[in-house]
Amino acid sequence: MRFRIIFLFFILTFSNQIIAQTRLTLEETIRLALENNHDFKQVKIENKKAEEQVREAYGSSLFPSIDGRLNYSRALKRPEFIFEAFGETQRIQVGTANSLTAGVTVEQPLFSGAMFLAVKIAETYSEISARSVKYTEAELIKRTKESYFTYLLVQELINLAELQLERAEKNLRNTQSMFDAGLASDYDVMRANLEKQNLIPQVSSAKNQLNQAANNIRLLTGLSENEEIIIEDSLEYIESELPSFEDGLYTVLNNNELVKQKELETKMQDLVASYEFTQHLPKINAFGNWQTQAQEEDDRAFGDWRYRNSITVGVELSLPIFKGFTIDSKVEQAELDLKIAQEGLSKVKKETRNQYENLRLTINSTREQINAYQVGVKEAERGYEIAVKRYESGLGTQLEIADALYQSTLAKVNLLQSIHSYIVSMAELDVLMGKTIEELTIK
Repeated sequence: MRFRIIFLFFILTFSNQIIAQTRLTLEETIRLALENNHDFKQVKIENKKAEEQVREAYGSSLFPSIDGRLNYSRALKRPEFIFEAFGETQRIQVGTANSLTAGVTVEQPLFSGAMFLAVKIAETYSEISARSVKYTEAELIKRTKESYFTYLLVQELINLAELQLERAEKNLRNTQSMFDAGLASDYDVMRANLEKQNLIPQVSSAKNQLNQAANNIRLLTGLSENEEIIIEDSLEYIESELPSFEDGLYTVLNNNELVKQKELETKMQDLVASYEFTQHLPKINAFGNWQTQAQEEDDRAFGDWRYRNSITVGVELSLPIFKGFTIDSKVEQAELDLKIAQEGLSKVKKETRNQYENLRLTINSTREQINAYQVGVKEAERGYEIAVKRYESGLGTQLEIADALYQSTLAKVNLLQSIHSYIVSMAELDVLMGKTIEELTIK
């Protein structure tokens, strides 16, 4: 019995310390981000709101408006008419104790210069919102890729730091053995130990960076902070072929989601300017009204009340004659907004072209760096092996080993960072070229 109590206490104490583990691939990370990211959810909700505004525009511009009304009143004290007749003051009460009025009014727009423009404006706004969803989705995939490959980069840096620390520890053991045999000086031992101690903080720093990278992934994907992320992947350099400059630029200017948004915004401002101008034009509405009334005293039951019906139909024409120049001012403002939108479109196209050119330069430069660093890593590894053998044979020094270890570390770090930069730049180029979501999810 005592053993069961102790075992139960152990389970209750440590159960809260169990951390869920989530194994992620790039595809799974992107899927979670698209499902759980809060910013993306907000954009999708705003798009639904824009779709409802289209329905609102149809309802207010093209469809009839039907209103019903019902009014009942009870006379607590009825009004009186007072007049003089035959030398006496006469008082006559008017009205009845109960009064009921009910009716239905129908209005149908027949002509308005803005009736179809309002719908087109709402539809264009809805298209802009849909483009915003696609752009946000593409940007989210790009950010998710960047966070994912940053995590892989830090993992590689941790492995590298641990490898170099292991080498430094091995070098320290060998130097200590040579010192014990009288083949090395105490300075060599001190130098080997110093090299080892300098590498320990690098391992700790890399692990802290891994936690930060994991936190970024959790934030993007909506994972709980208690979930441990495990990614069994590697940072690989897979060279992708770039299109020709002209073909790529044509694709960017025609498919980029941000450019398309600006084009739609310019179109909408043009429609708004036309809409404001139509306020000069007349409006024609058809209307109809049905009304029933009843006025009765209390001695008649409600079911026996006598109702009188009336029906009217007609057409209303309204024409703005003068409104203090407000219509002309609104037209001018709308035309200025159109010019602002056109300038914004030109600016975005130039910025997009500039971004495309810079990305191509960065990608080509990074390719050259990777090729150079790949050779540099091999040479640095060979140099480290030579430095170790020279020291073991009594021809070299600890300074040579330390320098060779540093050069080996630097070459590998440069290579890993260049590969990461290349992958991120390619992901950014994919978004810039307006690739589909299916294409963006490919590693």
